[in-house]
Amino acid sequence: MEYEFEVVEKYVLQGERRFRVRVKGTRIVVNIAADSVEEAVEKARAILERVDAERVLRR
Repeated sequence: MEYEFEVVEKYVLQGERRFRVRVKGTRIVVNIAADSVEEAVEKARAILERVDAERVLRR
């Protein structure tokens, strides 16, 4: 499944850049440590695949 993301928030916590990335059309938000928006989106996609989010979103 191809996910579409939007960045909800960018912030720095204890010197680490973090992003809150939401799957569009859902209330699923993934909190990611990354150096760029592109890296944050790729990490969010990997996390959703790892937890098998597609199975839940198909309902």
